[in-house]
Amino acid sequence: MSTTTLRLDLPLRQRILDLAQATGQSAHSFMVDALMQKTEEAEWKLALQREAAQRDADMQAAQQGLDWHDVRAWALARAAKGKSKVAVKAPAPKRLPRGKASSPA
Repeated sequence: MSTTTLRLDLPLRQRILDLAQATGQSAHSFMVDALMQKTEEAEWKLALQREAAQRDADMQAAQQGLDWHDVRAWALARAAKGKSKVAVKAPAPKRLPRGKASSPA
């Protein structure tokens, strides 16, 4: 295991010490756990952004997708039907103009 030095201002250091004591951890263990959680969160967010970018690129290449206004209308109709057994038809994919995406207005 390697050693890293963190320069913390006194108020943050005191908050860490207080929380570590309250949770029965050492300050070191508390900080390692916090860094692990933040690292996992950042990795998850980056993976999500990469997947979204890839899906957008695929949709742009295919020039096919769902119009935002159609999806919104479908979602509102579906929410309004409540527990009714009436089916709400999902919107069908459309050919989209190149470089033009439908977005909320």
